[in-house]
Amino acid sequence: MTTGPSATTAAPIDWRRRFDAGELDRLALWKRFAERHRLIAQHSAVLAGTDIAALAVDPAGLSVSLTNGLCFGLDPDALREAPNVILAQGGYETFETSLILRLARGARTVFDIGANIGWHSLHIAQQEPQARVYAFEPVPSTHGRLRANLARNAAGARVTAIADGLSDSAGVFDMFVPATSGSPAASLSELHPSEGSLRVSCRFTTLDDFVAAEGVATLDLLKCDVEGAELRVLRGAEAALARFRPAIVIELLRKWSAAFGYHPNDVIDFLGRLGYVCHGVGDGALTPMTRVTEETRETNYLFLDPARHRPTELVADGC
Repeated sequence: MTTGPSATTAAPIDWRRRFDAGELDRLALWKRFAERHRLIAQHSAVLAGTDIAALAVDPAGLSVSLTNGLCFGLDPDALREAPNVILAQGGYETFETSLILRLARGARTVFDIGANIGWHSLHIAQQEPQARVYAFEPVPSTHGRLRANLARNAAGARVTAIADGLSDSAGVFDMFVPATSGSPAASLSELHPSEGSLRVSCRFTTLDDFVAAEGVATLDLLKCDVEGAELRVLRGAEAALARFRPAIVIELLRKWSAAFGYHPNDVIDFLGRLGYVCHGVGDGALTPMTRVTEETRETNYLFLDPARHRPTELVADGC
C-alpha cells in the first residue's frame, strides 16, 4: 500500500479520501490527524496574553475571536492583517487602536478610509453604538472580506461598507495589490515592484462628493490609511474638513508619499491652512510636530482642531 504525501504536507481531506479509497488504513489515518492536531494545539500558548481569546476552524476557514467579543476571519496568506500580526508578534497597533477609540467617544459619524478587513470600523462600532461608521474599501476581494467580517459581528450592522475608494477625483483607476504584503499594502501606485502585484480596477469618488450625495450631516473622526495617496484623499475632502472639523488619524510615510509626488510636510501645510495642528503618534505618546524630517520616526499622525480636542487629554484618558 502506498503511503503518499507526508502528514505534514498533505491536506487532511486528502487523507480521508485515501482512507475511503482503501489506500490508507484506519490506524495510519488516525495517527496523521493526531499529528496535525498536535501542531494546531501549539497555538494555545501563542494566544496567552494577546487580544485573541480563541482561534476557530469552521467550514468557511479560520477565524479569531477577540477578548472583547469581536470576530475576524483569518487568511493565513494575509501576513500583514491584524489577526496574523497578533498571532506572530503578540499585538497589533495597540496604542493607535486605543487612540482611535478615544477619539471616537461620542462620535456620530466616522469615516474609515482604507478600511481593509474592518479592524478599526468594527472596534469603533462596538464601542459607540450611536455612531454610523462608513468603511471605504475599493479592492473587490478585500471588500468582500470586509463584508464577511461585518456579518460575523453584531456591531457590523452599524458599519456601512462602501465599495468606492476616495481620492481627489472620481473615476475608475487601477490599484496594485502586492503578492506578499497583501491587501493592507494595496495602493494606487506600484509600491512593491519586487513582489509582483495583482492589478485591479477600482471605483473612486471624492469625500466631498460622497458627503453631498449621501447627505452626511456630521463627521467627527476620519481615519485614513491609503498607502501614499493620503494627500489626494484630503484634497478631495477640503470642503467637508472645513465644515465638520473632524479629528484626523492618518498614515504618512515619506517613501510612499514620494511615489505620489509629495512630502508629508505638504499634508501638514494643507491641513494647517484649515486650522489643524499636527501631532506625531509614537509608542504611547503624542508629539507636537510642525515638520517631518529625515530623522522623524513616526509614521502615523494625528491632526486636531485645537478648539475641539486637547491632545494631552487623549493620552491621559485611556490611551
